[in-house]
Amino acid sequence: MKVIDVLVLSPHPDDDVIGCGGSIAKHVRAGARVTVVIPAGRERSMLAESYPGETFEAETDAANNMLGVHRCVKLTAPFGDLPPDRGFLTELVKIMREVRPQVVYLPHADDDDLEHQAVHQAGLTALRTAQSQFVHRHGLAMPAPKLVLGYEVWAPLSRFQYVEDIGAQLETKVAAMRCYQSQLNHRSWDEGVRGLAAYRGLITSGGGYAEVFQVLSPAGGRRD
Repeated sequence: MKVIDVLVLSPHPDDDVIGCGGSIAKHVRAGARVTVVIPAGRERSMLAESYPGETFEAETDAANNMLGVHRCVKLTAPFGDLPPDRGFLTELVKIMREVRPQVVYLPHADDDDLEHQAVHQAGLTALRTAQSQFVHRHGLAMPAPKLVLGYEVWAPLSRFQYVEDIGAQLETKVAAMRCYQSQLNHRSWDEGVRGLAAYRGLITSGGGYAEVFQVLSPAGGRRD
């Protein structure tokens, strides 16, 4: 049985947990390899003076372990450098060609956070470049992913085309969010992700828990 590779672009640590943590856990349970790429470290946040960088590193590692992430690539975009430069795009292309994902997750197109918007655009640009037969550096051109999905964090999606039932993965998602104790001291994100999943489950299936996504590639539908 062929192993499915999944790539997740998370602008900052914890964005992936909030936006698609249940789907990540579901992929892992099905036997997929999940790679998470984080362009900017949590040291860029407003809480930088309260917590050392080692704390954020440990929280990120714990959350990834909770979800079952196969590999986490932490890039070093410094504060204020997003939108990313050419070097960052090149690094993304290299990673994409190494992973050759069948499924890709990134922030949706209309997220209110400017850095999320920057990673959305950079992700789509890197995907196009990674598939190009005319770009020969950094590995062989990769095939097009079967599915590219935009997840919600700061700005809930007003329209979505893809629904994922995460009822069996909800507690894993909440537990992963609780690994970010530095963020819970700021806001109750663990209750936030539970509430959003319950709301999405209610409006899409009449109950349960779900994550919803913007489809950014021709494929669509619902994976059971």
